[in-house]
Amino acid sequence: MNTEKSDTFIQTWLGTNHSLKRASFVTERRFNAPPEVVFPLLCPTTELDWIPNWTCDLLHSNSGRAEYNAIFRTRFFGPEEIWVCTRYEVNRAIDYSRKSTDVAAVMAISLADHCDGTTTGQWVVTISALGAKGNAAVSQIELGRQHLSEVLDGLEHYINTGQMVS
Repeated sequence: MNTEKSDTFIQTWLGTNHSLKRASFVTERRFNAPPEVVFPLLCPTTELDWIPNWTCDLLHSNSGRAEYNAIFRTRFFGPEEIWVCTRYEVNRAIDYSRKSTDVAAVMAISLADHCDGTTTGQWVVTISALGAKGNAAVSQIELGRQHLSEVLDGLEHYINTGQMVS
């Protein structure tokens, strides 16, 4: 095979100054519930029950809930974002790919069952700038971590009380 064009492209790209930023963070939270309770709450539809001010437009889903290739839209984090569920393993893992005008993000969520009625959830979030405005958003990654922590406080409260944080 002749890969000259792609090899040249790659070498040129690798030799340029990459000005677009990317940042990641990891957040973990232990919940007093088994994965069968936690997992269904990681869905744009059920988030209406436990995230204050959450809104979403479900665009594609056979079940009306999270599932592989479900697509929804929200403005919860500021600008309009399109979310696609790119991984769906019941009670184990769910991943979302998110895109707005300025950033693309991946949120990979995994659940570990401690077999004692508790679960640890791990959120790995990677945000990539798509332009100068995206660079500014990526530079404020700590705000994203803080915001996710507040959302998870709400999830923990809902799991423990059955009520949304007021």
